[in-house]
Amino acid sequence: MKYFCYKLSGLAILFLITFFANANIRPIVHSSSKGLYVQIEDDNHPIFISLQNDGAGLLLTQPGGTTEVWYEGSNKDGENLNLIGGHATGLEISESYRIITCGLIERTVTVTAKSDQRYYLDFGWKTKQAGEFYSFMGEEKTSKKYSPGCSGPEFGENKTLETFPFLGIRVEEKLYGIIGDTPGMWENRSFMIFDKENNNLSLCNGDGSSKKMIAIPYNVDATNIYRTQFDGWQHIEQGETQTWKTWILASDVKSLYDVQLSAHLALANAKGFNQSGIEAILRNTSYLLLRRNLTRPESDYIFISGVGYGWKQWVTDGFYMSKGLNDVKFDREANAAVFYDRLNYEDNAQYYLIWSLLIKRAGGSPDMRTVGRAYRFIRDHEVDGLYIPPRLHPDKKCYKTYHDQLNYDDDDAPSSNQGFHCGALMAAKELGFPVTDDDIAKAIAGYCRMFNRAGGYMATSLKQQENIGQDALYGEVLTYVVFGKKLLPDEMVKKHLETTMRIQSPYGMRVISKANGDLLDGHSGVYTNGGSWFLNDAANYLDGLIHGMDAKWVDDQLIWRLEKELAFMPAFHESISTVTGKPHGHHLYSWNSGYWWLRREVRKQLGLNDPDPVELQMDKELGISHRNGFLVLDPSITTLRPVK
Repeated sequence: MKYFCYKLSGLAILFLITFFANANIRPIVHSSSKGLYVQIEDDNHPIFISLQNDGAGLLLTQPGGTTEVWYEGSNKDGENLNLIGGHATGLEISESYRIITCGLIERTVTVTAKSDQRYYLDFGWKTKQAGEFYSFMGEEKTSKKYSPGCSGPEFGENKTLETFPFLGIRVEEKLYGIIGDTPGMWENRSFMIFDKENNNLSLCNGDGSSKKMIAIPYNVDATNIYRTQFDGWQHIEQGETQTWKTWILASDVKSLYDVQLSAHLALANAKGFNQSGIEAILRNTSYLLLRRNLTRPESDYIFISGVGYGWKQWVTDGFYMSKGLNDVKFDREANAAVFYDRLNYEDNAQYYLIWSLLIKRAGGSPDMRTVGRAYRFIRDHEVDGLYIPPRLHPDKKCYKTYHDQLNYDDDDAPSSNQGFHCGALMAAKELGFPVTDDDIAKAIAGYCRMFNRAGGYMATSLKQQENIGQDALYGEVLTYVVFGKKLLPDEMVKKHLETTMRIQSPYGMRVISKANGDLLDGHSGVYTNGGSWFLNDAANYLDGLIHGMDAKWVDDQLIWRLEKELAFMPAFHESISTVTGKPHGHHLYSWNSGYWWLRREVRKQLGLNDPDPVELQMDKELGISHRNGFLVLDPSITTLRPVK
C-alpha cells in the first residue's frame, strides 16, 4: 500500500488511510483551503474533531493571540502518520500519530523556534458524539478546570486532588479519552478544561498566566525554602526543538472504575509498564508524580508525594517512586535532589545512604559530601546500636518516623527506623565509611530488643512495648533486597505475623494499635492514627516470605490486602480506614510504587522466577487480559469492583 504526501488544493479531501484499518480509532487526514488537519474516527464515525468548528486540530497561543495550526503536507514514516509545515509566529510545527495498539494512538507535536518565543499548546478536541464527560476522579456534570501540575500549596488553597491528566467522554459503554504526559515532562504546566457548553475537552501545557513568585508556605514545610518565579508559558529559544506527547484511547467500560482502569492501561501500554495491572497502576503513579525541580537548585527532576503536597520531595517517597519507575535517569535525578535539611530527621538519612549505594552500584556518582553528612548524622544519633531520632520541632515529640504524627520520648528508639538503620550501616561500610561488623551487630541486636516476647509482636518502639507497630518490618525487607541479609530471627517474624492475623482489622493492619488490635485512645482509624498503609502491610507479608513462611499463604494475604486497597478505585492510597475500609488522603499515593520493586526483588533473591501469582490473580479480578504484549480491559469478566 502506498502512502502519498499530498499538496493542498481548494477541494475538501478525505484521506482514509488503510494502514489504520484494523484500529478501533484512527486519525483521518482532512483538507481545506487553509491546509491539512486531523480528526479521530471510530468505524467512520467522528469522535474527536477540531476544538473550533471547521478549524485546525491544534491551537497554539502566544502573548499576541491564538493560532490555528494548519499543515502543508502529510506523509508516512514507518508506522507514523506525519503532518508537516505548520507555522505560528517565530515557530515551525509538525505532528505525528502512531498506532500503539488497538484503541491507543500516540500523538507527538514538535515545535522548533526560529526566534525566542513564549507559547502554549491546546492538545484537546471537541467531542462529536453525545455522552458524559469524565476526569479520573469521576463524571464531570458541569464545566470544570483542573491542574495536575499546579495544585500544591505554592498556588494557594488546593481544591482538587486530580493527579491523572485524563479527559474522556463515555458514549454508552464506550470510552474515548485523552491522556497528557506527566507534568514533569511539561515543565510542570498541565491544565485540563471540561467545557460542557461547547463539548470541548482541552488539555494544555500552559495557561498564559503572567510571571509571579510562588513558594511553599513556611508553615507547610519545616525544613527549608521552596521558592521560584513561575508563569503559564512554555519558553523556547531560537534553534531549539521541543516535543510534546499525548495519547488518545478507546476502551469498553461499564463503570467509573472501568474508566479509571482504562486510563491506567492506556498510559502503561504507551510507556511499557504493562506486564500486569498492578505494575501498570504503580509505575504510572511514579510517572505521574514526576516533576521538574523548579523550586530548588540541586537537580532537574523530583518526585512529589501527591499533588496536594507541592513541588518538594521527601527522601523516602522519592526513593520508592524512583525504584518503582525503574528509570536510571530519574533515579539519579531524584537522588541528587536530596539536601541535608531533608535528611536530619526521621529515617531519611538511612534511606539516603542505602539509595546512594544503589546509585553507585549502578554506575552513578552520588554526592559524597551529602552522603558523608548523612553518615555522620546517623552515627551522632546512635546509642549502643540504637538510632535515637532527634526532634524536628523543638516543642514536639513527633516527626521521628515516616508516620510522623506519633509521639516518642527523646531517649526512645522507634522500631520503624531501626531496620533501615541496620541497612544504612551496611551501606555506609560498602561506601567506604569506618563501620565495623561489630557496629552492625549492635544495631541488629538493638532491633531484636524491640520485640515484645510476652505479646509475640514487634512493639512500636523500645519503650512503647504495650503498642504493636506494623511499620516495624519494612526496614528489614529493604535491607534484605539490597544486601541479601536477614536481620531478625525467623521465629520472631513468624510470631509477629501470627499475632497480626489474630488482631488486624477487617481492612488491614493498623499502623499502630494496642496489643489486642484496638485503636489507641483518641485514634480514628485513618492515616497515622491507626490507618492501614499498604506498603507497610505488604512489606510485613514479604518479610514472612523472606523468613520461610509458606509462599502460597503469603500470596493469599497479599491478594486479600490488594483487594481491600483497590476496592473503591484502581489506585493505591495514602492509607485506608481500618474502621470503614474507605480510602483516606491522596489517591495514587507516592511510596506505594515501591511495592512493585520490593516484590520483584524479594522474589529474585529467593530464586522465585515464575510469573508472579499475585499479579496473575489480580489481573483476573480486575478484568485484564494480555494480548500481543499489551494489557486489555474486558469489563464483562471482572470480579473486583465497588459494591453498589
